[in-house]
Amino acid sequence: MMKRDLPLIVSIMIITIVLLVSIYTLSIAERVIDENKLIIIQIVFTIFTILSIIIMAKIYNVECIKPEKALLIIMPIFCILLSIAIPFGRGHDEAMHWYKAFEISEGQLMTPIDKENRVSIARLPGGVEKIIVERSKGEFKYIDNIALLNEKMNYDKNVIAGNQNSTAYCFVQYIPEVIGILIGKLITQTPILIAYFSRITNMIFCILIMYFAIKKIPFGKNILLLLSIIPIAIEGFTTSSPDGLTIAISALFVAYTFYVAFDKNKMCGTKETVILAIIGAIVSLCKIVYMPLIFLVLIIPKEKFNSKKERIISMIIILSVGVILNLVWLLFGSIALFNTNTNTYAGTDQNGTLIKITTLLSNPLIYLQKMMYTLGLKFNQYFLSLFGGQLEWAEVIKIEIIPYIIFVIAIISAFSDEKLKTTFKKYQKIIMFLIVLIITALIFTSLYIQWSDNELPYIDGVQGRYFLPILPLILFLVAGLKIKTDYKNQDITKLICISSFIIQLYTIANVMAEHI
Repeated sequence: MMKRDLPLIVSIMIITIVLLVSIYTLSIAERVIDENKLIIIQIVFTIFTILSIIIMAKIYNVECIKPEKALLIIMPIFCILLSIAIPFGRGHDEAMHWYKAFEISEGQLMTPIDKENRVSIARLPGGVEKIIVERSKGEFKYIDNIALLNEKMNYDKNVIAGNQNSTAYCFVQYIPEVIGILIGKLITQTPILIAYFSRITNMIFCILIMYFAIKKIPFGKNILLLLSIIPIAIEGFTTSSPDGLTIAISALFVAYTFYVAFDKNKMCGTKETVILAIIGAIVSLCKIVYMPLIFLVLIIPKEKFNSKKERIISMIIILSVGVILNLVWLLFGSIALFNTNTNTYAGTDQNGTLIKITTLLSNPLIYLQKMMYTLGLKFNQYFLSLFGGQLEWAEVIKIEIIPYIIFVIAIISAFSDEKLKTTFKKYQKIIMFLIVLIITALIFTSLYIQWSDNELPYIDGVQGRYFLPILPLILFLVAGLKIKTDYKNQDITKLICISSFIIQLYTIANVMAEHI
């Protein structure tokens, strides 16, 4: 009995150690905490740890827990806690996305451009812009939230705020946040409360989408479950950011494609074609660089269709809808990019974007060399960011131990799923590999064109979190190495659940230490 319970005992010991380390981290925070507040924090963290141990024990003692059920047990808890821990405006580019979402809620689907100053602008009711404290103070502490509760929206006094490259983002990405803002407006005129309504609806949408993705995918469920508990992914799910929807809808597209392709009782008829076309269209509009993901439908075997003609028609519908919508929005995004990009070339008045595009087309091999050099130079940074070691705007929260823990669990999850080792045919693996390769190239190219200085020897602006939508495909390919393990899928589900409590406790402590 003791031997059987050893993993749980070890987990409890680890989370207890993490509790002590977390409390110590908070006690030496940059801003000195008075003794009474520290005692309250210690009590709160201790209660959370005790509840975590109880839940961990229940999960461990369940004979078999479905990954989608596990997600509903752990993900809402972590999303709520991290949404509370991260002050509004501190998520990656959250200020820009808040302005954009609020504009859309007012019926402004396209962000205006100030052509004279070459910048996107947001026209907002007075008070909406004041909740982004970082824009004026350069920092954000929890106590600042109290003052924000006194701010009210003033439609009689509109303000104009510079809003970076928000024009290039499609309004479709902001549907969850906009719904939250509209609900919030019906209840209150306090911008900070409305802002948290936008976070809540984004969180609900992302949790539900990830739930259905895990439920539908016929294998690799633990890989999607793992994706759901990576701290940087949870940041996207719980802030007013379209990143959460992008990650979740990409996972759903992969899941539903695999469901149609590999479920023995499933055929690809009209219903399946329409669903794939709709999900693929959203993927294509969320971020232009992820459009190649819709070509994953090419792995669906011909036996899944009633005829060759039906297969051709289905593929044309799914791919053409995604590609056409992507190209249409690319046109709008390109116009915005040319009108707002102030990055000039070598101190001249020439448009930096145009120069970089010309350079890329005329010297593709030199550009490829620059891209490979960037990968080698910044691989560790991308790794840490991808697996959750860098949170918040400007990557101010750095947790270097977390990515290695999540990476090990990810590899174990991939190697432990026997179906991942035998299901894919060679042509299907090639399609998946090419999609990963093309999306990776597009990520680097888009950042090179719109952000990086042409004079730099590397491409600036790329972050590991941009690879989250294709992380499942990468792990599916890794699983093809066919390394044997003695772990079963239900054991891995429990491992992810139990480990997630340890990961999130330490993550939340580091976030709080920055803002307390």
